[in-house]
Amino acid sequence: MLGLPSTTEVGRRLPKEAFYKRLKLDAKTRDEFVQLIDRLTIANSAKPGTANVADGQKVHEVLVLEVALKGSEAPKRAMEAIAKANAHELVFALTPTEEVWLWSNDELVEASHPGDLAIRGETMDEVWDSFRAQLLFGSLDGTAVERRIELARKVATLQREVAALDRKCRKERQIAKRNALFEQVRAKQRELEQARGQLRQWE
Repeated sequence: MLGLPSTTEVGRRLPKEAFYKRLKLDAKTRDEFVQLIDRLTIANSAKPGTANVADGQKVHEVLVLEVALKGSEAPKRAMEAIAKANAHELVFALTPTEEVWLWSNDELVEASHPGDLAIRGETMDEVWDSFRAQLLFGSLDGTAVERRIELARKVATLQREVAALDRKCRKERQIAKRNALFEQVRAKQRELEQARGQLRQWE
């Protein structure tokens, strides 16, 4: 799945009941397992023996979990519960919607660049960094992926702040207050462009 080598293929079904019956889950999460998910399958396992790389210091195995849906809604709560109960790094491949999600830094993140994955790196740590770079930035280069994720979050936050300040500025009728808000918008825009510029160095 996701274009990974045949050596990584597993195809082992996971009974979803094992999660929602054995784990302590709130009602909404349990409902997602029952109502949104048809079946769970470990599609691929990338590890030293299957990916032909050395073991990592932090990462030892990356699993691609196929989540076959009953409809089109992504079961975010259920995927979080699965990730928290699993010691491996996880990539969730949703079918038939073809969405891809990953569990990164204790957070469920939707891939901006879903598609086939290529194994790059000499260790599993490097392979995982490259997977994240491919899925989040469309780049094979996993260099400084943590910093890039941090900058991407900062860009998203600043975009929301600029938009909110801009709306507030347009609604303000008092000239002095509007001018002050306008200066805040410009300052945030400069900060946003700086963060975007830092991200572009890896493009």
